[in-house]
Amino acid sequence: MRTLPWEVSPDLPWKTFTSPAEQWANQPTFLIGEYVIIICAALALIHAVRAGRSNRLTWVAALIAGTANDVIFMALPVVDTFWQAQATIMITPRLPLYIPCVYIVFLYWPTVGIRRLGLGRWPAAALTGLVAVVLYAPYDIVGAKFLWWTWHDTDPAIADRLFGAPLSSSLWVLTFTGSFALLLDLVLRGHDGTEQSFVTRRRFIAGIVLTACITTPLMMAQMFVLQLLDGGTPGLVAFCTGAVIYGAVSFLGRRTARPEGQPVDWLGRGAAAYLIALVICMAFFAPETHVSSGLHQVPGPCGVEESDITGNTRDKYLCVEDHAEDFTFACTTPPAHDVQWYTVCGKEHSNYPAYVAVVSGLVLAGIAALYAVFGALGGSAGRPATPASARARSTAG
Repeated sequence: MRTLPWEVSPDLPWKTFTSPAEQWANQPTFLIGEYVIIICAALALIHAVRAGRSNRLTWVAALIAGTANDVIFMALPVVDTFWQAQATIMITPRLPLYIPCVYIVFLYWPTVGIRRLGLGRWPAAALTGLVAVVLYAPYDIVGAKFLWWTWHDTDPAIADRLFGAPLSSSLWVLTFTGSFALLLDLVLRGHDGTEQSFVTRRRFIAGIVLTACITTPLMMAQMFVLQLLDGGTPGLVAFCTGAVIYGAVSFLGRRTARPEGQPVDWLGRGAAAYLIALVICMAFFAPETHVSSGLHQVPGPCGVEESDITGNTRDKYLCVEDHAEDFTFACTTPPAHDVQWYTVCGKEHSNYPAYVAVVSGLVLAGIAALYAVFGALGGSAGRPATPASARARSTAG
């Protein structure tokens, strides 16, 4: 009954391409989010091509390591806790094209931005993880509320949620991005601790292999330790502890260099546009008008238990008559048992002002962080480059 993420599954009514007009009629915010994120990934590619080989490595590594992580977690039954909605461009029934682009958004932007600050290896990695959380959190809230994906209903690893977003999701972004930035730094810095002005082909390949193979295990090791503070499942204590540790490492670490005369980077403006689009989705669209037809948790008899990755028990099937997810079957016929492709209907806001306020606050924090790393680095756009600033830019990638 399971559809693996790389299977084309011709027996399912999925389409590689769906009309944007059809998508707008069913999930207008998803259409906005999908194409804003794809455009942002394309802008990041343009930035990487122009900015140097270390940035090109970061972009390719983000694409490969991120996609590999998503596919792994969809493929393993014990961690199969989410189902992506059907986007206008699908690679497989479970993998929209925009999902690899999401990884570029929260891996590439913070990594190349923090790299410009001249921090040491550990504080740079920690601060990268923190900035990634701020960029990802509003997407996590908006996407869950407007059915861009659906969660497993009773898995303990995603049970503790704030505004529909699991705390474990934010902890995952923190540790995954921090691990990614750390591993890239190991490749890009020389033995003397300074970043290499030219990335050799050997280093380029090593960076891709290292991030693709080690980022997810390193993230899982951190999450395993932190979730012990919550009794074995990641929750508020685990996330807050992780954030405090990362924050302490970020601000108490040693600065190795300070780029001089850095111009304002246009990539930061593109990232701000992505965040503003999320606020628009939350503030001006109604989730109860959204309808998502696709793969979701398989319905079945209520109370049938199985073990998840943490060793805790969860319900194997979605209990159609009694579930706590942020969707209903009011606009459709409830699915029969053992059906994996069916329709769910969005649920109206329980507290609209709170949702808008939280997403807006996160977006403002994200824009402030982006301005700090892409715009306010001791220089201004248009200042002629001095020899010192030119050297700084070559090492910053």
